[in-house]
Amino acid sequence: MNDRRLKFFIPALIWAVIIFSVSSIPDLSAPSFGFKFTDKAAHFVEYFILGIFLAYAIAKLNLRLMRVFWISVCISAFYGVTDEFHQFFIPGRQMDGFDMLADVLGALSASGIYVFIIRNRGSRINLH
Repeated sequence: MNDRRLKFFIPALIWAVIIFSVSSIPDLSAPSFGFKFTDKAAHFVEYFILGIFLAYAIAKLNLRLMRVFWISVCISAFYGVTDEFHQFFIPGRQMDGFDMLADVLGALSASGIYVFIIRNRGSRINLH
């Protein structure tokens, strides 16, 4: 890999460190904003951001868009699973399959949107 392309992975790496740092906080619970699944929404958003960062960086490797999509999703999902496993060892935290699902859905959504936008950037996108 070209060393100049590695710089595009820096935002994803920083974001992964932030995710790991926050998940290392004992007894952390998501604030309630008036709806029931704020924790799942937080997981979705944090892995949506990771998915966007990874899709952007992987696209800089000049791969086909479907490869960009799947590699981004797989890396994000794997990181989500390992992060949930890591929480098993943090006091007051636990592994949660629904958190993993929210992580994967966030990464899928971000990667899918990224690929859709890149694929259609030369044409007019009509959403009506």
